[in-house]
Amino acid sequence: MSFVKFENVSLAYSNSEQLAIKDINFSINENEFVALVGPSGCGKSTFMKLTSGLLSPSEGYVFVNKREVVGPQKCVGMAFQASNLLPWRTTLQNVMLPMEIVEPYRSTRRKKGHEYEEQARALLKRVGLEGYEDKFPWELSGGISSVPRFVAR
Repeated sequence: MSFVKFENVSLAYSNSEQLAIKDINFSINENEFVALVGPSGCGKSTFMKLTSGLLSPSEGYVFVNKREVVGPQKCVGMAFQASNLLPWRTTLQNVMLPMEIVEPYRSTRRKKGHEYEEQARALLKRVGLEGYEDKFPWELSGGISSVPRFVAR
């Protein structure tokens, strides 16, 4: 059974009529490991943005865990090769940024802030960054590449 599925997906960025990707049919099964490899501009990041709900297809459908992707997905996380961290925020503050701007976390941050911080610290520990919570991005190694992670819920 497919965990990620693209059905006839095409995408044209809003400032162009030219298609970035055209008529993609693709599926990834649960627990399957897949690597997207190709030159710059071939659509690897576009694929991840469509899968994560950061972009919507111009045509076709994207499904994650049998549900159509119609907005940002809680079960998808991405780490880009080029750092997108805010340089004036610590590692912990960068990890907690979504809790400040994404609902429903934003409105419950005062009440559940300690719980969210514990979760962020656990995530940092999970990826080997325990002890680096108070470091700024420039104080960390740049050796992390683009690694998508899908978590079934």
